[in-house]
Amino acid sequence: MNIFVDDIKKITLEVYTIGYTEKGESQVVLLYDNVNSKCILSFVIDCYSANNANLTHDILIQKNITNLNYFIWTHTDEDHSMGINYIIDTFCNKETQFYLPEGVAGNENDFIDYNLEVKECFDKINAFNQGGNYNVHTLTCCVEGHTQILRKIIVESKTSTKFVFEIIGIAPISALVRRKWADGNVKKKNDLSIATIFKVGELSLLFSGDIENQTIHRIPDFYFEGLSYIKTPHHTSKSSTKLIDKIEKIYDNKIIPCAVSTTFKKHKLPDIDLIERYKKYVDTFSSTGDGQTGYGYIKTVFEIINQKYSEELFGDAIIH
Repeated sequence: MNIFVDDIKKITLEVYTIGYTEKGESQVVLLYDNVNSKCILSFVIDCYSANNANLTHDILIQKNITNLNYFIWTHTDEDHSMGINYIIDTFCNKETQFYLPEGVAGNENDFIDYNLEVKECFDKINAFNQGGNYNVHTLTCCVEGHTQILRKIIVESKTSTKFVFEIIGIAPISALVRRKWADGNVKKKNDLSIATIFKVGELSLLFSGDIENQTIHRIPDFYFEGLSYIKTPHHTSKSSTKLIDKIEKIYDNKIIPCAVSTTFKKHKLPDIDLIERYKKYVDTFSSTGDGQTGYGYIKTVFEIINQKYSEELFGDAIIH
């Protein structure tokens, strides 16, 4: 499907990485038309709220989003799941495309226990998937493969200059999920976590959820080549070191523009030693911080055609 714009050089990708003092994360991704001051495509990856603050909700309001196009719920751990009901109530409808991990449906067939708020969110999401609507999906990948979520072509009306906007899912790995299903037990919901790559023109952005080493090991190295942006997995913990191992292995002296991490204060994440390893391969490494404000977020804006980027930090967010 083609999407026509007036000035393709004025199309940007805005990425907001949100984190809270103790724990909790969300990301908002907007393909934005700066000529007409409007959002072309909108995405939310996970949600969290704390102390009556829901920055995901606030940013969508600020950017005048009324109908969210895509909601990706990477997995149902609490720190990725609180406050989703407000997003659904305010921004979602039968046109919103929902993506959940394989093995997660929010019904009696699941092999995962959920708290009450998560169950209520499932009820609301599944209510959209009735009648003639087919907008709730589970995502899974074969070993060494991926699943396509989206592919659109952005075209400048006058010149036909264009770029491709594509989203692929690279986790969870079906074989791992099915083993968990057969055992009837999931010790870590992170084993089910969705990870995606947004390919926007020549840019490649990794949104890694909470994938850990068992999953990362089974994702081919080439998916991590030419990255422009990394949201580091699992709050930059030692359970996800295989990502930086792979980056070191394929490094071709081309610096990755930026990496970002959220915070899990109880577990002292992000891990300082891992940050230092990442800093060898990225231009800037930022985190959402754990200061007195109660939250932090990082706004990263990419000029898609010019391949330039800028970064702003808000609240407790810091550059390491």
